[in-house]
Amino acid sequence: MKRNLAVIGSTSMVGSQFCEESQKEANLIKGDLPQVDITSKDLVENFFKNEFDTVILFSAFTDVNAAERQRKNKTEPCWQVNVQGTKNVADACRRFNRKLISISTDFVFDGASGPYSETDSTGPDMDKVSWYGITKIEAEKALMATVSNYIILRIAYPYSGRDTGKDDLVLRILKLYQQGNLYPMYVDQTITPTYIPDIAPALLLLLKKNFSGIIHLASPQPVSQYEFARVLIEKAKARGPHLLSQKSVDDDLKKEGATPRPKNSTLKVDKIKSFGFTPTDWHQGIDNSVNLWLK
Repeated sequence: MKRNLAVIGSTSMVGSQFCEESQKEANLIKGDLPQVDITSKDLVENFFKNEFDTVILFSAFTDVNAAERQRKNKTEPCWQVNVQGTKNVADACRRFNRKLISISTDFVFDGASGPYSETDSTGPDMDKVSWYGITKIEAEKALMATVSNYIILRIAYPYSGRDTGKDDLVLRILKLYQQGNLYPMYVDQTITPTYIPDIAPALLLLLKKNFSGIIHLASPQPVSQYEFARVLIEKAKARGPHLLSQKSVDDDLKKEGATPRPKNSTLKVDKIKSFGFTPTDWHQGIDNSVNLWLK
């Protein structure tokens, strides 16, 4: 029998693709704004009157630069959505005895000693962690302090090349490049981007295994931002008026008020591979994304 899965944030960039990829495997109960505002305990609890055994929380405040302008202000949307919203959902999971799956990020690490495993401490230098990253750290803490049956799935720089109305890493690079507006790409910032179509099968597998805990899902191979963009543009045969620019992340980190960005926030994926799931490598992910772009 199909299991009943609730999806909060079902129209988000990642959430919408999860729903599309998992609809044949599960009965989905979708929730989104304005009916399900996770900053409202009453609206969250009303949603939990539906019949499901697991809820997946995709709703989040993810604009890193906008979040930084809210730094240390817990009344602003970033904290209210990412921390208080997660706590509200976790409280409801505890009350109604439901499993909670929450999507987190590589930005919970300061980037000083990557690659990171699931057992590595978040931070630890909070001055090098963005406000967005700090709110996700606090969301993880609140969740783990509230419920015992959970999955925290950390992803990084999600992409698929699929047009959902919200640009992912691939679409943003290609569109800006063709417009001649591509921002400088860092040659010394190392990432392990997550291929979005991996998320549904990975989570469904973890549910079948009855897994509980923190787990990473990202490219098994690291890549610099610049190299990812260079290969993508070359394979997509994209045309732009300017050559792809190169830049050191240190140049921006030294600027006053700059958003802290981890230099090496790469995620280790040995744990999820031990369950028999090998995440898509960024090379293959680019090939898959370009095929969509060229259609």
